[in-house]
Amino acid sequence: MSPRITAFLIGLLSVTASLATVVAPADSTIITTGDSIVAATSTPDSIAQLTTDSLALPLTALDSMLLQQKADQNLLSLIETDTTDQTLPVIKMLRLLEYADSLKAAQGNSEMPVNPLFLPIVFKEQMSTPLQHISLPDNNPFKPKELTVDDLWLQKETQSEKTRNMAQNYVIVNYPKMIRYNLDNLPEVPKQYMIENDPVKHILSIKEKPLVIKNDVGKENIKLKRWIVNFQSSIQFSQVYVSENWYQGGTSNVNLLSDQQFSVKYNDPKEQRILFENLIQWRLNINSAPEDTLRSIRISEDLFQINSKFGLKAYNNWYYTATLNFKTQFFTSYTANTNDKSASFLSPAELNLGLGMSYQYKNEKKLFETSVSLSPLSYNLQFIIDNDMNPANFGIKSGKSMNQYGSSFEGRIKWEFYHNMVWTCRIFYFTNYEHVQGDWENTFDFILNRFFSTRLFVHLRYDDALALNKDLGHFQLKELLSFGFNYKF
Repeated sequence: MSPRITAFLIGLLSVTASLATVVAPADSTIITTGDSIVAATSTPDSIAQLTTDSLALPLTALDSMLLQQKADQNLLSLIETDTTDQTLPVIKMLRLLEYADSLKAAQGNSEMPVNPLFLPIVFKEQMSTPLQHISLPDNNPFKPKELTVDDLWLQKETQSEKTRNMAQNYVIVNYPKMIRYNLDNLPEVPKQYMIENDPVKHILSIKEKPLVIKNDVGKENIKLKRWIVNFQSSIQFSQVYVSENWYQGGTSNVNLLSDQQFSVKYNDPKEQRILFENLIQWRLNINSAPEDTLRSIRISEDLFQINSKFGLKAYNNWYYTATLNFKTQFFTSYTANTNDKSASFLSPAELNLGLGMSYQYKNEKKLFETSVSLSPLSYNLQFIIDNDMNPANFGIKSGKSMNQYGSSFEGRIKWEFYHNMVWTCRIFYFTNYEHVQGDWENTFDFILNRFFSTRLFVHLRYDDALALNKDLGHFQLKELLSFGFNYKF
């Protein structure tokens, strides 16, 4: 048993005995039952209720001193190497230490919190011995109740700290020979060694590692980063080859999926009065078209969009905002086995402007963030510039453009619901009070490592300005499951 543990046990038991001595009144007796000590009033009735194996002794100053000396002898016997006798208090203390070791083994952790009393005691200054007492709680039923903060944890911690200080003070006063250090003779810093290799002589030598002690760690000017730039690239590829004589038939195909996102945000960490977010996204899906006799590839998706939001703080997480959404495509796509264009650059193109309010929220761990934009005043413009395309296919009734005024709503959610599993959701709604247009996009990213991921993308769209489909009505659906390269910085 180390002297540090012994000192702690001596102090703790002495404090307990002293507290018990002060609690008992002057006309009390100490009734010893088994190995416990309790206080009782010295009346004939109370003495008569004792069992035959109990003993009633009057508590005097001499008895208190004898009990204290006996407790000290029991604890000091832990470090006596020439005896094997263990009294009941010693056995209890050993079991307590064994229980602590069993907890450490059960936790499977090589490190445990260190109690300062188990470290070498360092004498700092002369410590007085205050009168030990126990304060009784004030249980006055007529005292009005107070709506205060629950500070029970603080009271327990304060009492524990007081008990530790009393135990340490007792050891310093009564066993000064066990105090090895004070502030003037602290042990030196342990030396560290390193191995050096001499490649010429082929000799390994052990040398003392120089210890550099810095009194001033210095300081560094931290520059506030006003703009946060983020780029995420995802390129996924799939390929299937089927020979012409394959017994089940089938066709060979190649699919290439690309999703590039670039965002710039204004950072205002102190006051957060300004909200300015910009996102540029280009999503492109290309696949082989063996059934098309005119072209070998087909563009299944080509979306280029710009989203911008600027706001001034109103209160809490609400901002007065102006939003901008623009989307079109770059490449020209055709209907299979024909030269009829289905889409081309700026044909169609859509621009939406809105004024309203926006709500922003992000939790402290940055695992969940959401934003909601409400625009009671909204302007929507749809147009085409390609003369070879029919504007009616995009809901444009006359001419090559259509202006609409109404209201819009946009909500975004990004949630990392599990480690390396992220759900991103976008909901957009616009109405001119005659027609309704809505988009619901869901992206599930399952990140395998830094460079590879699996993505599930589901896009549901509603537009009652287009022709009615016999199966889906005014709804449109797109689903994509892919695996490939993913990089983010």
